[in-house]
Amino acid sequence: MTFAFLLALAITAATAEAQPAIPASQGGVADDRATKDDYELDTSGTDKTIKVGKDGTFSLVVRAKNNKKVHPEAPLEVVFKDPKGIKPQKSKLGRGDVVDKAAKAPELRTSLRGEKAGATTLDASVSFFLCTDAWCQRMTDKISLPITVEP
Repeated sequence: MTFAFLLALAITAATAEAQPAIPASQGGVADDRATKDDYELDTSGTDKTIKVGKDGTFSLVVRAKNNKKVHPEAPLEVVFKDPKGIKPQKSKLGRGDVVDKAAKAPELRTSLRGEKAGATTLDASVSFFLCTDAWCQRMTDKISLPITVEP
């Protein structure tokens, strides 16, 4: 049943993305497409300084805004891009890595190991589904975090 639901959700999202929005002045609903203004990617819980050989924390909270919500069952993932000087415990985070499964703003968390001293940047791609009561839309974004690895 979950597979059928996700398949229907993906088809609905693909259809919604393929059709242009109808302006409110022409009878459309002004709130029929999600934009970057409808969510926040909060990385403030990520350690900005990590010591070589020690672990720090990566934290990403996806907060929906403007009466949208992050779908609690649809795919949600963070994929780290070739980090240098630091090593995430996992190269890809998903729904199973959400700290509190019931939270309206899901937080994904993992550890980061300092491997080589110096300034580096942790880059990752993020994807999730934003929804209203009428539709869901897949969102993709990128994050880039400066991190210092100390000796």
